[in-house]
Amino acid sequence: MDRRQFLLLSAIGAGAPILAGCSSDDDPAEPAKESKGGASLQDIAPDAAKGLQLLDAQPELVVGTSRYSFGLLDPDGKPLTDADVTLYAGPDPAGRAQATVPATWLQGGVADKAIYVAQVPFTKAGPYFLAAVAKTKEGARIKGGVQVQVAATSASPLPGQPAISVPTPVASRLDGADPLCSRKPVCTMHEVSLDAALAGGKPVVVTFSAPAFCATETCGPVVDIVEAQKQRGDTSVTYVHVEAYRKKGAELAPALKAWKFATEPWTYIVDAKGVVVDRLAGAIGAEELTAAVAKL
Repeated sequence: MDRRQFLLLSAIGAGAPILAGCSSDDDPAEPAKESKGGASLQDIAPDAAKGLQLLDAQPELVVGTSRYSFGLLDPDGKPLTDADVTLYAGPDPAGRAQATVPATWLQGGVADKAIYVAQVPFTKAGPYFLAAVAKTKEGARIKGGVQVQVAATSASPLPGQPAISVPTPVASRLDGADPLCSRKPVCTMHEVSLDAALAGGKPVVVTFSAPAFCATETCGPVVDIVEAQKQRGDTSVTYVHVEAYRKKGAELAPALKAWKFATEPWTYIVDAKGVVVDRLAGAIGAEELTAAVAKL
């Protein structure tokens, strides 16, 4: 992943207020300020050391409970894996956290990237502030934070909405795809076009990703994880991989345009009636995908 795209560090990690442009005369050694009956969001966990860096890896957040994925670096800039992480969220850094949720370290091909995921409830559109407190394997507690933008809704299908039926390339009908699949070796999820899969009366797992041309380093591991899930042999679910680009990465594939994606990868879980059950943006974990498929 390109750090310039998501290294949006806030004040908790940097030792300044969480919202850029705010200022505070508080002595860091002073007890945390109280706001509405508890510590303010920017003063969460006063006993924790500063310097935890959050790497915003989520391309889109919407009002409601939204999946949020992020990377973690320790104060030395090294990936922080296998930590016990809690996220605190709220629209006002000077107010109390409106939500406190655990974050899970993603397993599978992205484990070494120190990517975590949490289900965060967002009550309104606009800027939100996320503070993270991590307890390392060695027992140290460190904290950091990030400002994110929450949208009122999404241009792409949300859970509860119908999946978009669109033809996608298969081995017998490339429709201009070059290549059909950029994974090496080629995955086995190009047997059925997406429109046919959605009309087939079975749940569908579809991943939109380009292992060889991805703008981040997550597409390859995502396709590997979905392929491994397919290879478990559950024939009650249809698996489809849509290569995100045509002409060796030079042109966005028509299916991604139809689904109105501005980024990739995306992985969707769709029920037998063609209704979206879950959507996983960016990096995903093997256990996370297994749990999502189990809901079907």
